[in-house]
Amino acid sequence: MVQGKSIMPLRSHTCTRQKMVQQISAGGQFVTIGLVQMEMGSDPEDNLHRAHMKTEAAIDRGAKIICLPELFRTRYFPQYIRREATSLAETVPGQSTDLFSTIAKRSQVVIIVPVYERAADGRYYNTAVVVDTDGTLLTPYHKVHVPQDPGFYEKGYFYPGNEYQVYHTSYGCFAVLICFDQWFPEAARSVALMGASIIFYPTAIGQPCAMVPREGEWQESWELVQRSHAIANSVHIAAVNRVGTEGNIRFFGGSFVGDAFGGVITRAGDLEEIIIADLDLSMNRAVQESWGFFRNRRPDTYGRLVRAPHETGHHFVVRNGDTPRNMGFYMPAEWERHEATWLSWPHSTVTFPDLAAVEDTYIKFISALYGSEQIELLVRDTVTGEMVRERLRTEGPGDSHVRYRVTEYADVWIRDYGPTFVVNPAISQAAMVQWEFNAWGGKYENLIRDGTIPVVMNDWLRLPVFRPGIILEGGSVDVNGRGTVMTSRSCLLNPNRNPELTESDLESLLNEYLGTDHVLWLDKGIEGDDTDGHIDDFVRFTGPSTVVCAYENNRNDENYRILRENYDTLKKSTDQDGNLLTVVKLPMPGRVSGGDLRYPASYTNFFIGNSVVIVPVFNDPHDKDALDRLKSHFPGREVIGINAMAMVEGYGTFHCASQQQPGPWTAR
Repeated sequence: MVQGKSIMPLRSHTCTRQKMVQQISAGGQFVTIGLVQMEMGSDPEDNLHRAHMKTEAAIDRGAKIICLPELFRTRYFPQYIRREATSLAETVPGQSTDLFSTIAKRSQVVIIVPVYERAADGRYYNTAVVVDTDGTLLTPYHKVHVPQDPGFYEKGYFYPGNEYQVYHTSYGCFAVLICFDQWFPEAARSVALMGASIIFYPTAIGQPCAMVPREGEWQESWELVQRSHAIANSVHIAAVNRVGTEGNIRFFGGSFVGDAFGGVITRAGDLEEIIIADLDLSMNRAVQESWGFFRNRRPDTYGRLVRAPHETGHHFVVRNGDTPRNMGFYMPAEWERHEATWLSWPHSTVTFPDLAAVEDTYIKFISALYGSEQIELLVRDTVTGEMVRERLRTEGPGDSHVRYRVTEYADVWIRDYGPTFVVNPAISQAAMVQWEFNAWGGKYENLIRDGTIPVVMNDWLRLPVFRPGIILEGGSVDVNGRGTVMTSRSCLLNPNRNPELTESDLESLLNEYLGTDHVLWLDKGIEGDDTDGHIDDFVRFTGPSTVVCAYENNRNDENYRILRENYDTLKKSTDQDGNLLTVVKLPMPGRVSGGDLRYPASYTNFFIGNSVVIVPVFNDPHDKDALDRLKSHFPGREVIGINAMAMVEGYGTFHCASQQQPGPWTAR
């Protein structure tokens, strides 16, 4: 759309090509532009100050339109899958636009100011603000094409724009497209048809430091595609990049200005630089008329170009080829905010020989979550629901936090047969990953039917669903919400799960469907675990780079060797950023068994709620030590021990029996 009405003090114009010609220098359609190629430091205030000084230098050299790089106030935080970046966002109007509004008005120039915007609607945008010569702000442009690739994980940070803007300013009509937009010919054609004479591309692009991409160096193609837009649309183009190394990306600079037939007028190197270019915009018309790219278009044949592959905005739809990672979704860490927690009420004496004691445990579990989160409780019939309601009212705080969901299910281990929830905070959208379930490698044929529970749950929730098509239980993985997932070879590589998949195959699938980029493998879990080594029985994340690891000091215990090996492996392991993990030992309880049969009793099977941490305890001398150690990791939560002796006879405790549903607006 052509720029329209906006709230004050933003201003919109309408103008004709005649007005544009009147405003440019006499004797022809000439304008001088300046591109500020700069390196971004860690201090946003310093970046703003240096951008100010460089803008003044460009003005001194005669530039009338000055463009800064994409997100010029910050380092490029989207190279990481998930970081707390909202503190870097600013409003429009705000600090940056106020400063450049003053400069533009004083010097009678136009300035393009790209910012990370916190909008009034609560969304966060990758934005470019055009400031005209009288200091007014024109309608912001919000980046339309948002990438999600290794090193450029933007879909989790930026809400996508849905329209283009052409700005009719005192020095000409131009458009601003941001970074990834530059790879889409449709965007360039759209703004050219809307009357843009120049397309500015504020950018943040570089290459991984440690490798040359398989397709070759990016800089040549990056310049080539934009020059092709200039040719195809008979417009001038101006691309401004950042420079320097940030994390794993080397930003190569190379800012340049191209004429209306793709010729390079000027080009920067790979250091900080201000480039100035004098543009003769009359060339645009000459190229249009001589090559006829516009008058010979055939829009009647372009129908496929305007078929939306999926709905935009809040109504996200999963398409073929979509994965959580490539669409900006990720599995949050368990300590991030929950919208609800799902449980299944116990009913089987096969699973729990002392069912009455386990029911007592569940009443305590649900009661402990009162005030922490909404409970979505599966019950097999309304009679059971009424019984639970009455017990919670007479023995606990009540059931105002419980919603009863009546459905058939075989067992309580919803962590394993239920879905994994993923979120994309930028578009405020949750989704679910539905894995295949074969009852822990086909051990319990009568429980396989619980694999249909995600379908039942989504009849209620109506969320988008990703389907990897592989067997995986939720208890076999743990994430830090920043890009790392932990799992075990004894479980995931067991031939009773996905025998056709290699370790490399599984790494790729875990990363794609959990939204991670780093897999941390441990070899084996604890004795007595019928899941073949679920991670939640021996090691858990308690912070982005901190894990608690089950550790056995008794050399005669069956778990001594394997838990020591796991600890040693973790001590040498890193998170997704290459930082060594902080590894904290968590004691093991003494052997819990029924005759010769050992149960998988472990303190790491705790559940992290919004305001509480529920820890299984076993009437063991190590109970207090385990609780005290966990309290130091969760200072903002109440750590509650609940006796799980009867529950562990079913080969699991609180983490195995719960599944958190994160809210779409996760907070750390």
